[in-house]
Amino acid sequence: MLKGKKIVIGVTGSIAAYKAAILVRLLVKQCAEVQVVMTPSSREFITPLTLSTLSGRPVLCDFFNSGSGEWHSHVELGLWADAMIIAPATAATIGKMAGGIADNLLVTTYLSMKAPVFVAPAMDLDMFAHPSTQHNLQVLRSYGNHIIEPAAGELASHLCGKGRMEEPENIVAALKDFFLAANSLAGKRILITAGPTYEKIDPVRFIGNYSSGKMGFALAAECAARGADVTLVAGPVSLKTPHAAIKRVDVESAEEMYKAATEAFPSCDAAILCAAVADYRPATRADKKIKRTGEGMTIELEANKDIAAALGRQKSAEQRLVGFALETNDGETNAREKLAKKNLDFIVLNSLADKGAGFAYDTNKVSIISNEGVTEYPLKSKLEVARDIISHLSRLLLVAVMLLLPSAVMASGEELNAKVTLNRSKVQSADSEVFEQLQDGITQFLNERKWTVNSYEEHERIDCTFGFVVENYSPDGSFTCSLMVQATRPVYGSTYNTTTFKYEDKAITFTYQPFDRLDFNEDNLDNNLTAVLAFYAYMIIGFDMDSMGDLGGSEWLNKALNIANNAQTLGDAGWRASSSDNNRYSIIDDYMNGALEPVRKLMHKYHRFGLDVMYKNAANGRKAVGECMTMLKQAYDDRSLSYFPKLFLEYKNDELLNIYSQGSIKERMDVQKIVTTIDASLSTSWEKLADDHTNQL
Repeated sequence: MLKGKKIVIGVTGSIAAYKAAILVRLLVKQCAEVQVVMTPSSREFITPLTLSTLSGRPVLCDFFNSGSGEWHSHVELGLWADAMIIAPATAATIGKMAGGIADNLLVTTYLSMKAPVFVAPAMDLDMFAHPSTQHNLQVLRSYGNHIIEPAAGELASHLCGKGRMEEPENIVAALKDFFLAANSLAGKRILITAGPTYEKIDPVRFIGNYSSGKMGFALAAECAARGADVTLVAGPVSLKTPHAAIKRVDVESAEEMYKAATEAFPSCDAAILCAAVADYRPATRADKKIKRTGEGMTIELEANKDIAAALGRQKSAEQRLVGFALETNDGETNAREKLAKKNLDFIVLNSLADKGAGFAYDTNKVSIISNEGVTEYPLKSKLEVARDIISHLSRLLLVAVMLLLPSAVMASGEELNAKVTLNRSKVQSADSEVFEQLQDGITQFLNERKWTVNSYEEHERIDCTFGFVVENYSPDGSFTCSLMVQATRPVYGSTYNTTTFKYEDKAITFTYQPFDRLDFNEDNLDNNLTAVLAFYAYMIIGFDMDSMGDLGGSEWLNKALNIANNAQTLGDAGWRASSSDNNRYSIIDDYMNGALEPVRKLMHKYHRFGLDVMYKNAANGRKAVGECMTMLKQAYDDRSLSYFPKLFLEYKNDELLNIYSQGSIKERMDVQKIVTTIDASLSTSWEKLADDHTNQL
């Protein structure tokens, strides 16, 4: 991913400058070309010789070589580079970058840089938290810079807090992710509408709104940066076209925007309707300026054509359509109504009630709403908001491509690779055939039914087990069982499988007769066994998707929640909300509760940034897992009666013990405190780990 990339590394005067050597070495190992630029004060912390040796290039510190008079052209560096990384970035340098104070070669190089810029702050916690630093970072974000947030930990002052420069490995990972995303829309054609429309009353007056077009132009710039061919239909705004790959069509009225959008959309892969289009226009327009008469005036309005509805009707199965909703009240309700009515794939909601959001601001605060759920984002620059929206769209377009693949490369299996066991301790010999047929029927039901629209290769199917223990069985076909459900996924770079979900369902009742067909209808639950099986199938798929991507399993987990809601009519205790605090209903209801969102977010971080990196860097893996435990504690503090944090620890405890048997005493004690606070019954195993560690010492 980084092979052949030209990277400028800026090093400033921070104790963290030693990490620049590691960063340079990692980039060179990735076959990148690296040019180091240092501030004068950074030479007090690390020598240019060290960085020159690692990069294979002379380090640049001054505007010119005092010996030869050779000029170091910051302009040429800005044109040469594919990316610039300033790591570490001190508060002083961040302030100079924000204010354009070009008093050293590094800042002049930054100001000349045509490529993306990544900034990795490093400073003491109070300096980082100071309003001036936070303001300067926000300014840099508004310019389109990528801020790599510092980590929390012990600092040079020996205080603990946020301010440690992010580890070089993680900076390289962020750079890789950026270049991967930069090609995510290559070959795609995207239509974007932006700005207001003006509906003329007479030659000098119009009906309009306050839209500046900034959000739509930021979206266009982000799509173009990711390789898309962009058609930008812009209302009357004063903004410059932000990228050479953007085809701009200027319009004024809603009618003109409708015509341009409907003509362009058939050849596009997606459209983002960000413009603030007037819903109404004057029924008649005066040819000459209307003169004041001293009396009131009535203007009759007629409806404009609905661009979103028209494109929603045009949309093919492989196209994606994104809408915007700016609301003053009942935001989510109104947005969901628009989502369904206009046939949108998702809608971006922002509210004038949020400070810093809406018209004319350089910032915005949005929620992305789809049929799968709601993702809320904090206040960010409109450039950062554009990245979030386009990342969401990119994933949808990728799914669309997968669905269009020829059948020859489609999955040879469905989603689950389920192994089903059914004990025989309660069976009479005459009834053994019933048990055999039931086990075969459950296996077939789980493995051959298509649970999602995704395609899975045989080796990608999710490994899971369903272990039934029959407690009571009657010849009339009545069963009472307990069920252990477990799902696993492989850890990258190892032969180890990690558990993503494990739960013992204490009592399931159902009836089964020989040769009964197991069938399931989500809209009409009439069989408790298939309702239970479908519930856990969706749970397993949802947890697996959550482990692979942030909140990635929402669609399937919502299906499980829907089953749990509807199945309460079946009468089985496991479905009733009031029957216990750890039944099927309460677990999925807890997990999808907003207060437990940190648990959902930790699933992704724990597996992808914890376990999946541990084989190559155990310290980084433990760090990510430790941060996940903090998220688990946050969720527990917000909803202490929830069962799910305890359930997570029940099936992860042995794994956590193994992880922290290799860690420091402080790491172990920090995690031990969290684990035993949530579930005191696990304290014995952690005390044993401490004793074993002491004996080894």
